[in-house]
Amino acid sequence: MSGSDRRSWPPEGTPAARVVGGLFRSRNYVWDNDHRIVASYGVTWTQFLTLMALRSAGPDFVLSPTKLYDATQASSGGMTKMLHGLADKDYIRRVPNPEDKRSKLVQLTDTGADLAEEIVDRLIATNTELFGSILSDEECVTLAGLLQKLSKGLQDKK
Repeated sequence: MSGSDRRSWPPEGTPAARVVGGLFRSRNYVWDNDHRIVASYGVTWTQFLTLMALRSAGPDFVLSPTKLYDATQASSGGMTKMLHGLADKDYIRRVPNPEDKRSKLVQLTDTGADLAEEIVDRLIATNTELFGSILSDEECVTLAGLLQKLSKGLQDKK
């Protein structure tokens, strides 16, 4: 088959291909940017997710290590090492589990809560500025609605 008989590759122009390509490129840019911001605070992405899970855990900011595994997708060995690192920086503390004296819970300290809030505020401001430099407020609202609809629809297919 001659080169002129072949269709162009990769296929272009289909709406689904454009959406997938746009989602991947956009996700990669935001992902890399957000990871750089988090790293500038001296914590890893998994440590940040741990701080966020604890900050969202109600008024006492306490979770079991198992709940943190679920929130961060970290292995138990990786979680233990990560928790030690956060405790060394006074971002968390281990507290007795009133329901099981053999185990300890993880509690966010005021220093850890302050750090989590500062990082989130910076991420929100940075991404708001980034998206606002490209899309109008109305376009951002429309895009957010479409992404929510797509995410829900894809989750429902699982």
